[in-house]
Amino acid sequence: MISGGPHILNSQHALAQQHIIVNKDNTRPGATRQVYAPARITSFTAIRNNGFNDIRWTAHSEQSTRRFIVEYSYDGINFQTAGQANISNGVYSLNHHSLDTRPTLYRLRIEDLGQRVYYSDNIFLDGLAIAPVTIYPTIVQGEVVNVNAHFPVERITIVAGDSRQVFAKDLNGVSNFIPIVIPGLNRGMYWMTFYGNGWQHTEKFIVSG
Repeated sequence: MISGGPHILNSQHALAQQHIIVNKDNTRPGATRQVYAPARITSFTAIRNNGFNDIRWTAHSEQSTRRFIVEYSYDGINFQTAGQANISNGVYSLNHHSLDTRPTLYRLRIEDLGQRVYYSDNIFLDGLAIAPVTIYPTIVQGEVVNVNAHFPVERITIVAGDSRQVFAKDLNGVSNFIPIVIPGLNRGMYWMTFYGNGWQHTEKFIVSG
């Protein structure tokens, strides 16, 4: 899902030609992807409103699809059902009534006529308005970056301003407060990307010396 450099997953992003993932609960990055699916999701957004979250998506090639089920999660692992939509004209919306302010992931469970199940990529509610991971300090003078992670993090990478990856570390599903010891880096701007169960998020920091 990353292309061309540091990338932030945003619920406003139209997921054109979006891949459908089988066995979405695989917690490792690079999950097996299936090219041919019962529906092709071309956009998928989740926006917070007064007392409910407005979930919208569009799809093509739905001939063998029976229904869409919207699922949500507060930890990136355990998903619950928000509601469902039967096949119509390719344009869908669902109001998920919720007052919960925690960072939330949404995904589509796609059931075909043969009772097989597929999943879309996850999206964040309101995109960057509620970040799944934050780091501090953002201006680093030593060799430690502190991380607050609302969702379990499987892996991190650090990319320099010239797009070179300078650090990578497996975290194996840790969350909450995570002190990350980084190598001695030259002065400049860097991007730390966090990978979880079907999500990723990038934060920027500066090494001042």
